[in-house]
Amino acid sequence: MDVIDVIKNRRSIRKYKDEELEPVLIEKLLQAANWAPSAGNSQPWEFVVARDEFAKKISNEFYKFAKGYIPSAPYIPEKEKQRMLEYSKNFGGAPCHIIVSYPKLEDSFKREEALKASCAAIQNILLQAKAMGLGTVWIGSRLNHSEKVKEILAMPEDRLIAGIIPIGYPDMEPIAPQRQSPDLKEKVKWMGF
Repeated sequence: MDVIDVIKNRRSIRKYKDEELEPVLIEKLLQAANWAPSAGNSQPWEFVVARDEFAKKISNEFYKFAKGYIPSAPYIPEKEKQRMLEYSKNFGGAPCHIIVSYPKLEDSFKREEALKASCAAIQNILLQAKAMGLGTVWIGSRLNHSEKVKEILAMPEDRLIAGIIPIGYPDMEPIAPQRQSPDLKEKVKWMGF
């Protein structure tokens, strides 16, 4: 499969089969993440792989947030809110989560560079997972700022969370959402052509 096909066919998966992931598959995802680009080749990302009780504790924190947030979220269609609440109880049954963190640097520009690099690592995880027949979703909510989640993960104070990625074998096939400006006319400014 060409890279563009992987990109176009990747979806946010919110329902997973009740199957464990072999560590060798998780290691392959982490290898892909570790090859992400970074400013000055700083490679600022670190990973925590959570399953079992740790994944459940993280999911519980997400559910506490979601049950207060989802019912009043204006961008979530009413008909989808119950399904989203159900998903938030355990991230759709994903057996494993990869948490990507970056350093909490004093210099705001360096901190932003570290976040951008860590987001590139996340994208590599998402694309590699799709290429391997796995499903993922990038959790970038307020959960990433939760001190309780950092405590569950025994994450040091000098690290921030870029994303939480539930991973597993998908038990759904969502259709592709519409792209804004599919011809890119509203998204691209050409200069000097």
